[in-house]
Amino acid sequence: MKIPNLLAPGYLHSVLIKAKIKEQNSRFLTHYAAGTVSGLIRAEALENENETRDSLIASLRIQGAEDRCRVYRRMVRYPDFHRQLIAFHRLMQDYGLTLEELPETTEGQRELKTLLSLIRDLPFSHNSEIRFLNELAAQDFSGIECTPGWVEDLHQQCLLDQMKARGLRIRPLPSAQPRTTRFYKALNSRQEAEGAAQLILREEWKPEEVMIILCDSQRDGSLVRSVLARYQLPAAQVSYQKPSKILRCFDAFVALTRAPSVEAVLKTLQLKAYPVLITEAYVQYLTQFVFDLNSLCEPVFTHVQQALETNTLLNTIEKENLLRLEAQAQSVHEQLLPWLLPLLEDVPLSEKLNRCYELLRQHSCLSDELERRALLNLKTTLEDCWDLLEQPEALDMLMALLAQKKLEISEEVDGRIAITDLKHPLPARPLTLLFGADQNSFPGNIAYAGIFDEDYLKTTSMPSQADRYDHYTKQLEWIYTSASHCLIYSYAAGNYEGKSWDVAFEIEQRAASRAVLWPLVQNEVYSDQWHQLTPETARRLFTPDHVLRGSISSFETYFQCPYAYFLKSGLRLSKGSLTTVNAAIVGTIQHALLEQSIQTWGKDYAKLNETEMAAILNPYFQQLHNLFPDQQAEIDQIQRRMQLNLTQLLDALAAMEENTSFAPAYQEYRFEEDLLETGGITVRLKGIIDRIDTCLGDLRILDYKSSAKTLSESKVKAGLQLQLLTYLIIAVRKLKLNPAGAYYCSLKNETISVSEASLNGRRMEIEDVGRDAWMSELQSSHQLKGWTMKDCDGLDYDGTHVQGLTCKEGQVKVRSPKDFESVQALILELYALLTEQLSAGRIELDPVEGACLFCDFKPVCRLRKAPKKPVALVGKEEGKEVQDGDSVE
Repeated sequence: MKIPNLLAPGYLHSVLIKAKIKEQNSRFLTHYAAGTVSGLIRAEALENENETRDSLIASLRIQGAEDRCRVYRRMVRYPDFHRQLIAFHRLMQDYGLTLEELPETTEGQRELKTLLSLIRDLPFSHNSEIRFLNELAAQDFSGIECTPGWVEDLHQQCLLDQMKARGLRIRPLPSAQPRTTRFYKALNSRQEAEGAAQLILREEWKPEEVMIILCDSQRDGSLVRSVLARYQLPAAQVSYQKPSKILRCFDAFVALTRAPSVEAVLKTLQLKAYPVLITEAYVQYLTQFVFDLNSLCEPVFTHVQQALETNTLLNTIEKENLLRLEAQAQSVHEQLLPWLLPLLEDVPLSEKLNRCYELLRQHSCLSDELERRALLNLKTTLEDCWDLLEQPEALDMLMALLAQKKLEISEEVDGRIAITDLKHPLPARPLTLLFGADQNSFPGNIAYAGIFDEDYLKTTSMPSQADRYDHYTKQLEWIYTSASHCLIYSYAAGNYEGKSWDVAFEIEQRAASRAVLWPLVQNEVYSDQWHQLTPETARRLFTPDHVLRGSISSFETYFQCPYAYFLKSGLRLSKGSLTTVNAAIVGTIQHALLEQSIQTWGKDYAKLNETEMAAILNPYFQQLHNLFPDQQAEIDQIQRRMQLNLTQLLDALAAMEENTSFAPAYQEYRFEEDLLETGGITVRLKGIIDRIDTCLGDLRILDYKSSAKTLSESKVKAGLQLQLLTYLIIAVRKLKLNPAGAYYCSLKNETISVSEASLNGRRMEIEDVGRDAWMSELQSSHQLKGWTMKDCDGLDYDGTHVQGLTCKEGQVKVRSPKDFESVQALILELYALLTEQLSAGRIELDPVEGACLFCDFKPVCRLRKAPKKPVALVGKEEGKEVQDGDSVE
């Protein structure tokens, strides 16, 4: 056995060799080698000894003993149970425990002993260790130095003691006594990391003078690295782990070949496991429209194209987006199929594994040396265990073992801030910071849990928990001598969910003072970026031919938030393809039912029965079934609820129709109208009016809404409710009729609250609220809500179906009639203002209240201020605020 000159953990080799060169005042070392104790033991392994193979054999033996167990019968199938048995078997080897001393008090304990007896002959690494110890007796270690670093347990300490008895010289890491200590706390881990970075900069510490010890490297490692990188502080972590892409892809491939499904394919796509660029469009298409392997294996995707051939619900843009999605998915599908189809074939398990491995060899991540090493180790493992892997149970265990393997990453710390953890000691530096020293993370828990817990171990000759804990805490002593100038203790008082954490008791005792908050420099002042286009850019974007085109709702968007209008109507950004049945589709179906029923039955449309209603609705919902076959249950539920809602709605509309002389004249009235010309720019509107009713020479507008809505004068003057009144203006222009009013018609049956009784204050009596009062509230909830322009005898006979009417002595009057000419002037002034601001390139990020609620661009705009309250832009006297309710007469 050839022993190197220096024995130390791998992450310390570079540090110790450089220290040795400096000690000898030389530029390099000759005939000097570094190694590890575990490496010496592994070198003693024979060719036929393999720990992974032993684990698979142990797993097969344990599963074969299912009939011999009653307590653990169901657990013997699970790899995690196998791992616990194997781990305890190796613990028995390390500490010399025998089967005879294991407890047999309970039936479960007897079964565990039986299962352990089945794997007692499997050596794992124990034979290598025995051979190493045998050779140790004949070796002279007097010329060998050892820096143990972290001694994991008492077994390793015993090995080290035996080597010391043969002359091994222990060379501890350089240590020091800190001159000062500090004790800080922070609200959370991020602020703790920010405080550490700012302290390093504020006190002008050099990177090579600083060490950060993480109490929980898994929780805080990536956070600390990212914060230091943001502050441009060079840092390196001596040892940490990250998942291997190669092993994760292999696991996904094996799962796919063993149980092919669309879900398994999607998992491989999410891991980017194929040598093909997988686009988001392809994943979205498979998630939304491919539901079985037969469809996935088809060379051409045609589902969307076929479903849209007869679809009348979706608009042109939605159809184009879906067809574009299918075309993009098809492009990727053609490249992917040659790699995917071999994995789906029904071949022997060994051939499946071979195909998975061959596909991994094409992976782009193999440019990383660690990933290449992981693939090579996987190849060696498969070769060593090949004869066992024809058995599915052995493969289950192998995949469970591979899932635990991580890439071990070690970075050079010279000239950088050294980031380490409790179990990777380093030489002392001037400044050391113990990071995250809360009770959950420090000093750590060494107690055994699971099937073989501390209560079980007490019945054996295993070293006591107290002895093991004493050994562990002695190993932690390096922390308190790791700084020559200042040692800082730090912890976070809570996590991001608000759960509080307490400082570790040991740290609180050592600090001997109360923790103070990290002194943080925080930017409390934030100003939103001011967005502005030049007039020339604005003209090219919005009015290239001196015509401002758009729908009325898009112009309302400008008054809600100019920046949102710029993104949506200027840059033509959209949220992508339709993925499910949304509120717009539901509204379209309800509009279609009202339109067709009016065309068929005229003014008696509201009297159609359930059969007639279903006959109209079924074809539309069948279109949804064809497009979204995986959402049939949801679509059926939407249809049932819609029919119930419409049945109740039509009852209210029937009462309204019986009390008015107005009759439906136009449904879905399409228009394209040049509303006005201002500053050399024509405002051209395009849209659809839901319904126009006429009576003699008068007309009224009904605009169907999916929920209750009222016409607010303050919002009209702020440009937030242009649609209804613009419809009225255009209808008057087109039809040459007199305006009677414009109203919202809610298609939703609102929930109304009615008291069961009321208190008569004069009589001091409780009076029951009768059915008439309930029905009055119900009728009020179904009123047409909007503005009435004139008194009209035929508008509502009893004044109960249109908001804003009163009925006295049989005469129906309008409480506050609006002047159409004034309303028209107000609306035209708003469009003129819109044109002026767009021409000037004003697209500031300045939303009103409620504009951000359903905005698609919230991740883009990054608004940090509170939205403003709506203010009147037109129709107000100078110096006077216009409140809701100010009349336009």
